[in-house]
Amino acid sequence: MSIRSVVRAFSVFDCFDSNSMQLTLHEISQKLELPKSTTFRLVNTLVELGYLFQLSDQRYCISFKLLRLSSLVPSVLDIREVAGPVIRELRDQTRETISISILNGIERIVLDVIESRSTLKSISSIGETVGLQTGSVGRVFLAFNPTLPLDEIFGEEGPPPTLEEELEQIRSQGYACSTGDRVPGSAGIAAPILDKHNAWTHCISIAGPEGRVVESQEEFSKLLVASAKRISDRFGA
Repeated sequence: MSIRSVVRAFSVFDCFDSNSMQLTLHEISQKLELPKSTTFRLVNTLVELGYLFQLSDQRYCISFKLLRLSSLVPSVLDIREVAGPVIRELRDQTRETISISILNGIERIVLDVIESRSTLKSISSIGETVGLQTGSVGRVFLAFNPTLPLDEIFGEEGPPPTLEEELEQIRSQGYACSTGDRVPGSAGIAAPILDKHNAWTHCISIAGPEGRVVESQEEFSKLLVASAKRISDRFGA
């Protein structure tokens, strides 16, 4: 059970972003949808603790103390630790194999896998490297990274004529589906993860036998998109 005062205090930090690096008490109050008196107590406490700094014009900004703590994150926390509990839960919900991949040039690398407990399942290996021209994961990376070199990825044959329309649909719905692209009889659903640098460099996917995945596509896609958002939020995106 969450403690309301703690939740409110941490929600103050969410008011700041690259477009709102300095905020007045009134602006913070509006963003939190809280009375000014309540907002003042929260902000003043964070100033006293050293996590916020009050400027000479009475606006507030994130302090160096918080920045110092944030600089420690990359050294102790990686995507597998951030995503681990989420992908295990998703595996239990779907009973299919769940993978996390990272974009690496014009390929993608499997970083983590939680396999289905079923005897008939999709198998991926950590460290496996796959091109972006096939599969739901490849399509997601293409959709959310529009500067990728399509001619290099698809080679002499070039990208399919319907690719841009397909990628636009993926961006609109937030996930991609594929059947039999890489392995006949298998299917996959993938969704992008927004990292701490606001880049779509990671992807989460569900893979399994075509019959099971296609039959549950609507349910699985909702669970997958929700899981991707949870991981993105944990990343601080």
